[in-house]
Amino acid sequence: MSAAASTYAVKLSITHADVRSKLFYVWDRTTWAYYAVNSDGSGGSATVKLPPGDYFSVALHSDWGEPSYLMGRTFKVGSASTTVTFDQSAAKETAIRTDDTTATRNSSAVWINTPGGLAGYAGSGADKVYVTPFSVKGVTLRVHEVLGKKGASASAPSPYRYDLTHSFSNTVPTSPVVTVPTSTLAKTVTHVRAPGTRTTASLQSAPVLPDESGVLIGSAAPAGGSVTEYVTPGITYSRQLNYGTGDYTLNLPDRTLPAGASTGQTLGAAPLQPVRRESGGSERSAGKMWLYEPHAFGDSAGYAGIDGRATTSYKLASEGVTYAQATGLDPYQPLVSSSLPSATRTYTLDQTVTRRVPYSRLSTEVRNEWTFRSAYAGREELPLIDARVKVSGLDASNRAGAGAVRIDATATTRNTEAAQANTRVTSLAYSTDDGASWTDLPVTDGAATLDVPATASFVSLRVTAVDDQGGSLRRTLERAFAGPAAQDDETVGATRISNIVVNGGKPVELTDAPLQEFKAKFTATDPSGIASGDMYLYRGSYDAPDAVLYDSFPATCTKVNATTSTCKATFAYIEPRWTLGRNSLAGTWKVAAWAEAANGAGHTDLHAAKSAAVLRDASVTVNASPEPVTKGKTLTVTGKLSRADWETLGGYHGYAGQKVLLQFRKKGASAYATVKTVTTDGSGNLKTTVKASVDGDWRYRFAGTPTTASAVAGGDFVDVR
Repeated sequence: MSAAASTYAVKLSITHADVRSKLFYVWDRTTWAYYAVNSDGSGGSATVKLPPGDYFSVALHSDWGEPSYLMGRTFKVGSASTTVTFDQSAAKETAIRTDDTTATRNSSAVWINTPGGLAGYAGSGADKVYVTPFSVKGVTLRVHEVLGKKGASASAPSPYRYDLTHSFSNTVPTSPVVTVPTSTLAKTVTHVRAPGTRTTASLQSAPVLPDESGVLIGSAAPAGGSVTEYVTPGITYSRQLNYGTGDYTLNLPDRTLPAGASTGQTLGAAPLQPVRRESGGSERSAGKMWLYEPHAFGDSAGYAGIDGRATTSYKLASEGVTYAQATGLDPYQPLVSSSLPSATRTYTLDQTVTRRVPYSRLSTEVRNEWTFRSAYAGREELPLIDARVKVSGLDASNRAGAGAVRIDATATTRNTEAAQANTRVTSLAYSTDDGASWTDLPVTDGAATLDVPATASFVSLRVTAVDDQGGSLRRTLERAFAGPAAQDDETVGATRISNIVVNGGKPVELTDAPLQEFKAKFTATDPSGIASGDMYLYRGSYDAPDAVLYDSFPATCTKVNATTSTCKATFAYIEPRWTLGRNSLAGTWKVAAWAEAANGAGHTDLHAAKSAAVLRDASVTVNASPEPVTKGKTLTVTGKLSRADWETLGGYHGYAGQKVLLQFRKKGASAYATVKTVTTDGSGNLKTTVKASVDGDWRYRFAGTPTTASAVAGGDFVDVR
C-alpha cells in the first residue's frame, strides 16, 4: 500500500539475535491492509513508513541448518517515529508431538495467517522453530510437521510417518506445543514401488486449508517397501512422491482421511506411462495447435508423473506437410505449430520421450503415435486417444518372476462423447529385446496373459487402440517392467567408456557436516560422437543397493574432438547423517556409468565400471608435555583419534583399538621419522612416553582403514633444555 501523506518512520528490529537474513511483515489491524517492508539490508533491522494507526507485525528470522524464529507483536503509531523490537529471547519452541517416544521431527513448516495475508514460512528440516506468544483476534499460527523414527535416513527410511497439522487461533499460548495421541489419528499404509531398482524416495505433503495452503515438506519413503502413515484427521493434504534426485515426481490426488484405519494405496506401480494432464492436454486454438504432453511417467493407478531429466520430441504432420517438429525439449516445454488449414484434415502426432537416469530403469523410452482428425476451432482439446495399461503380478520393485502375468488395457478418446467415440484396444504385443522384435498376444476384452521368459531382464509393451472418429494410437513402453533375469552390462555399437576418475583419484572423505561435495568424470567415445552420459555411486548390489549417491544435476559432456567427450558430474549437497545415516556404509562403493552415441544407434551402460572408496573422515590430536622439558627427562605424548559419526549422534567419536604412529621431526629437519606405534584405548585416546633429547615437533599419524580416512596431527613443538 502507498504510504499516506502523514507517515512516520518505524524501525523494526530483532534483538538478542545473530541475524543474517530476515523478513518483516506489517498489517493495519483495523483494515488489514498490508505494508511492504524492504528487508534486504544487513543486520536485524529494517525501516518502514506508516501512518498513525494500530498494527500487527511479524518478523521471520531463519538461517539454513539453524533454528527458525517467527515473532509477532502489535504496536501503535502516533505522531512520531518509533522503534518496534522483536525479542528473540522471548520466543518459545513450537511443536506437534505424539505419544510415540521413538518419533522425532523430520521436517516442519510454520506460518502465520492474518485477514490480510500470510507471513512465513519458518522451518524446513528437523531444526527447531520458535514463536513469540501473542493474542490477536483473527490471526492464526499454523504448524505442520512430519515425524519419523529417530535415526532414519534416505538410505534407511522410517517405517512410519506422522503427518500432523495444528492451528493456534487468535492466541499463541506461552507454551505452543501440543501432544496428540496416536490413537486419535487417521491411519493408513502406503506402498511405494521401486522403479526397477531400489532408489531413494521422498513423500511430500502440504495441508490445504480454507483460502490458503501450506508448503510441501516431507520425509524419506521406502522405495520397494511400505510406510504406515498417521495423519491428522479431517485435514486435506496435497501430496507428491519424488524419486532419486527429485527430478522424477508423481503428483498425487489430495487426500482427507477420517480418524481410524483407512484403505491404503500403492504408488509408482509399473508400467510408467503417459497420463493426460488434469487441466487438459494438447489443444487446437484457431489456426494453430499447442502440443504439450508432459506426464509421460505416470503410474498404472493414473497418478501423473513427470521427469525433469527426460527429453521430448514432437512431429505434427498432415498430407505430407510437417507443421511442428522439435527434438531435445525438456518435458515442461510446449511446442506451437505453424498455421494449419482450416478444413477438417487427418493429422499424425508422434511424440517420443526418452530418459536414462540412475533412479529408474523402467520406461526408458515412451512413444506415442497418434492419428486424429481436426478442423478450425476457437479453442478445444485435441481428440487424442489415451490408453491405460496395468500389469498384475509384479513385485515391490516392479519386477516379474518367470511365469504368467496378466495385462489389462483400456482406451478412451479425449474431448469426445464415449458412446460416440467407441474407443477400443485392438492389440497388445511384448518384446524382451528392447523392441528389436515383437510378439503379439491374444487379446480378449483388452486383457491378455503373458508368460514372462526366465531369460528376460526387461519386458517392453506396445498397445494399439482405435476409435470411430478416425483416431488411432500406437503406444510403445520400452522396459515397461523388469523381468526375472539379472540386468547385465549393456553395450550396443561402438560406444565406450574409459578413464573413470572419482574425486581426483583420492578417497571420498565425508565428515558429519552438511553440504559436502565431490566431483567425478569419465571419457566417452563413439565414431559418431557422444550425445550424453552420466554416472552414480552405489554400495551393495546393483539390483538392490544399500545406498546410492547421485550427482545433483545431469553430468555435462564436453566435446574433445569428433568422437570423444569428457563427461563430468558433481555430487553435491551431501549430508551424511541424512543421505547415508549408517556408519556401516563406509568402505568400497561401485561406480555405474553410461553414455549414448550422437547418432542414437549406440550406447554403453556399465554397472560396476570402477570402485571408489567412500570413507568416514578422521581426526587425530597431539600434546607433548611438559613444555619445556629437561634433556633426558620423560616426555608424555597424548592425543585422540576420532572419526566422523554418520548416525544419530553426529560429530566425531573416538576410534578404539587402532595403531597410530608417533613421529618426531628434529628442529631444522624437513621430514618426520617414526618413533613407535601406539594403540588407541576404548575411547580412542593415545598416550605414551619418550625420553627428551633435542628440540623438535611431535605428531601422531594414522594410516587409515578400509572404512576410515587417514589423519595427521599438526606438530607440537617441544623445547628441550
